[in-house]
Amino acid sequence: MLGTSRIRQSWVWAGVLVLIAVGVAASVLVLTHYGGDNFWPGLVTGFLGTLVAFVLALTWERERERRRLARDAAEFQQRRETEVRRRLQPVRAELDTNAESLRILADAFGIPGPSGVEPAGVSRPEGVDFSFLNPELLEGAWTASASRLSELVAEYELVADLATAYGRIEELRWRLRYRTEHRSTWLDTMTASLVSELQLDVTDLLERVARQIEQPSVQPLGLAHTATLGAAVESTASLETRVIRGNRSEH
Repeated sequence: MLGTSRIRQSWVWAGVLVLIAVGVAASVLVLTHYGGDNFWPGLVTGFLGTLVAFVLALTWERERERRRLARDAAEFQQRRETEVRRRLQPVRAELDTNAESLRILADAFGIPGPSGVEPAGVSRPEGVDFSFLNPELLEGAWTASASRLSELVAEYELVADLATAYGRIEELRWRLRYRTEHRSTWLDTMTASLVSELQLDVTDLLERVARQIEQPSVQPLGLAHTATLGAAVESTASLETRVIRGNRSEH
């Protein structure tokens, strides 16, 4: 797009220079063969007419280009908003599943509900006999879209909180796997605390994701940002590669 604009500007200035050259040559020719009695009024009138026509054409072209750029920007913005909705909808469904699984775990661990009363018939973790607890705790939708959402969504705190919550869900999965493999309840107290905190986090994230789907806040993407984005990504990737190679060589 930048190259196209430069080409257009070059053609405009070339046209101006050609127009000036033709005007000078025609003036010299008229003065040489016909004299200058009626030359200057005609020259001034013709020059003014040509200048007005040229300025009007240039203004019209610039306005048409401005409208085209505005239309393209609006369409591009709409496509990015649609992509945010498309990527967040599976994440919301995944969070719904995780919220239900956390509720099952909260009941199993005897975590007090919203009213502060423990579920009936369920004792605290220290007193329960061992039982297998492996509800669905998903992360596939978030893993598939996390990188792209971090580039699209302007609400950086939402992306950061989603990443944190999914990291804690992975920690919860590890504790449940350990519990199942060793048939041990000695981590249940800490696991119950983690489940309780995750319930609050997931409930909050569900509301914020729903608002984002309804009205996406998309990061602005200008021409300067587009031009420098590739170089920045390339430099970052090179740096990370050198760090990884350095760590491997040290070991």
